[in-house]
Formats: sequence, structure tokens, C-alpha cells
Amino acid sequence: MENCCESIVKYFMVLCNILFALAGIILIGFGAYAQIAAKDYLNFLGDNYVNTPIFVIILGGVILAISLFGCCGAYQENKCLIYTYSAVLFIILIAQIAAGIAAFALKGDLKSEITKNMNTGMKNYGAEGFEGVTTTWDLVQKELHCCGVETFADWKNATETFKDGAVPDSCCKGGQAEGCGKAPVDQEKIYTEGCFSLFSDEFNSNLTIVGAVALGIAVGELIAIGFACCLGKRVGRGGAYV
Repeated sequence: MENCCESIVKYFMVLCNILFALAGIILIGFGAYAQIAAKDYLNFLGDNYVNTPIFVIILGGVILAISLFGCCGAYQENKCLIYTYSAVLFIILIAQIAAGIAAFALKGDLKSEITKNMNTGMKNYGAEGFEGVTTTWDLVQKELHCCGVETFADWKNATETFKDGAVPDSCCKGGQAEGCGKAPVDQEKIYTEGCFSLFSDEFNSNLTIVGAVALGIAVGELIAIGFACCLGKRVGRGGAYV
């Protein structure tokens, strides 16, 4: 009966680590997707958000590696490998909990960062040397069907170019055609909703997913650590049960 229970623990550990390996691959994929999705919006997002997908990719890679290590230790019933696996997994667990909490905490900071960068970008729209932020504004307005930060009227106070009530051509509903945003603008032909809420909600949802996934995997890892320690106590140096 005792050997049966120990076998159950052993194969449960192997199963857990296979699931962790899959979770690691998913994290790598999600981190890569988030990084690619953010590359065109770096002028608005700031460094904190940009670093998050990189951390997720690294975390996914580490989880994938340690899960393969754990499978090997459990299957071979090697006490040294099992305890090493438990120690490393515990360190990863702490890092994941911190990452999950940081992801949720970053949501409020991200909104402030986006607001600041959007307003700064408006002032530099079309200026020489600021082609990047001009492209970002045009891309956001065309893809999200919005105009300005809170409303299209924000452009009137942004630069001298739009003080007469004009808006960038990327605000036009029919597509970005040269001169379509000139004053006086027809509100029926331009997007009037601001971009801030639409843009921040899209990227804040990514942070929510990161935080939830990190904390969810952490719960599974905590269970795996418990089973690994239990199995390690039962295995001798040579791999025999004691």
C-alpha cells in the first residue's frame, strides 16, 4: 500500500511537470505576442509595460526548463534532483507571486503613463524629429476609430496646426485621405470618441491576464513543491525508498 501511494506521488509529479512545461510554452507564446503587439505603441506605453512581456518570456523559459528537470528527477527517483527541483521551484514561485502582484499594481501606473505620453505626443505631432510619435498617433486613431485623448476637440489645444479646429487626417472615418481633417470639420465624417479609454483598456487587459496566469501557475507549483518534498523524503541517495 505504501509503495502504491509513493508511485501515485511520483507519477503525479511527472504529470504536474508536463502541465508546467505546457504552461511555460504558453507563457513564452503570450509574452512574444504581447511584445509584438506593443512594438508599434512604444511611444505611449512607457518602459514598465514594455519590460513586462520580456519578463513573461523569461519566466516561461525558466518554467519549461525546470519542469523538464523535475520530470527527470521524479521519474528516476533521484533524491538530489528532487530536492534541487523543489528549491529552484520555490524561488520561481516567489518570483511569480511578485510578478503577479506587480502586474496588477502596474495597471494604475500604466493609465497615468499613457495619458502623459499621449498628451506629450499631441504637442509634438507632425514636428520634425518626432516622426515616431506622429506615426503612433495615426496608427492608434485609424485602428481604434478614435480621435484625440478624451475627445477630438483635444487637438485644438495641442499645436498651432490644429488651433482652428482641424484634426489629423487619421481621424477621418473614410480612411486617412490628405486634407480630410481640415477645418471646419464635419463631426459626421470624423471619429469623435477619444483614444485613451480604448487604448488603455486593451493593454490593461493584457496585464490582468499576465497577473492571473502567474498567480494561477504559482498555486500549482506550491502543490508540486509539497509532493516533491514528500517524494524526496521517501527516496534514498541511491534511488531506493527508505
